[in-house]
Amino acid sequence: MSPKLSTGSGRTISRISAAALGVAVLLSACSAPNSSDGTGSSARQLGSSLDEITQRAKEEGKVHLLAYPNDWANYAESFDLFTKKYGVKVEVSNPEFSSSQELEAVRNLKGQPTQPDVLDIGATFTQPAIDDKLVAPYKPSTFAEIPEQLKDPNGNWVAAYYGVMSIAADANKVDVPKTWADLKDPKYKGKIAMGDPRDGAMQLAAVFAASLANGGSLDNITPGIDFFADLAKDGYLVPAESGSQALATGQAAVMVDWNFNLPGVKDEMEKSGVNLQIATPSDGVFGTYYAQPLTVSSPQPNAGALWIDWLLSDDGAISYAKSGAIPARYQTLAKNGAIPADVLQNLPPKEVIEKITFPSPANNEAATAKITADWGPRVASKMGF
Repeated sequence: MSPKLSTGSGRTISRISAAALGVAVLLSACSAPNSSDGTGSSARQLGSSLDEITQRAKEEGKVHLLAYPNDWANYAESFDLFTKKYGVKVEVSNPEFSSSQELEAVRNLKGQPTQPDVLDIGATFTQPAIDDKLVAPYKPSTFAEIPEQLKDPNGNWVAAYYGVMSIAADANKVDVPKTWADLKDPKYKGKIAMGDPRDGAMQLAAVFAASLANGGSLDNITPGIDFFADLAKDGYLVPAESGSQALATGQAAVMVDWNFNLPGVKDEMEKSGVNLQIATPSDGVFGTYYAQPLTVSSPQPNAGALWIDWLLSDDGAISYAKSGAIPARYQTLAKNGAIPADVLQNLPPKEVIEKITFPSPANNEAATAKITADWGPRVASKMGF
């Protein structure tokens, strides 16, 4: 089995083969009892209004999620607030799954009671989820306030939050890089933790950001691959179980991650003597979203829909913002003064948020194809993957 990689904040990207994953989830499916109608698909129907959805969700009693770590985007608080408000329990299976593993799990568990109701997938996985008929359309009550780039027009997915790629370092050992160009300074040689962008949306975003900083564009990720190929060739990159673990153990001193994950690990890393300092590079501002689609044949479709609606509500948005995650409805919330001042301070500066442009599905598809073709021979092979 290949080594595990991590986003650096607890969401492990396990490079498990599709075959191995398929065996694991199929065993789970075969051991599960039949669903309520005895045909392998849920007999429950989605309510026609939010009030009806809420009532039916309470009757269903739980929402089953996949790949929602407690320490990712402040989800631990979201689970608690959601349950307190609606009395609907939150179940999370395999919180460390990658986006690709989430889709594979739905393929194998479709129609089973153990199938997840809602996913949390990177932008590059939204179109494959639609193409493979793994998601069901649902437009939350705030759908009109979600920017066009953060939703599928047919409601096959919505993104509740997004983030900006940032660089963090143990200030006890090195200065914090302020730009992507700074990472080529010899003082960072052998000290930069980096995972594999073929397996995780965060790592792919890092390559996108480096590309923008080096003359690339959303249509051209090659300069980003060139950038990391140079770092790998010269011995700057460290393959690590996780960025935060690499810093805590001294294996590395620099990591990249979403802005909304780094504050969450900062306090924990202090226990290991790590003085984590964070910077948003000025030469490559790149943001992307994570989408929360309702799965096809969801066992608890109303609880799933209610969870999506809650994430996009003011309360859900504020919970995200506490971690630095930018709520999808940021513009509306900011205009209405709905985000408390002390919470607003956790978000990137307004001028940084205004610079963010999101890659289109075509951009993501082209970047993924280029990464798949080039990363192995040009970067991974020089890092020991």
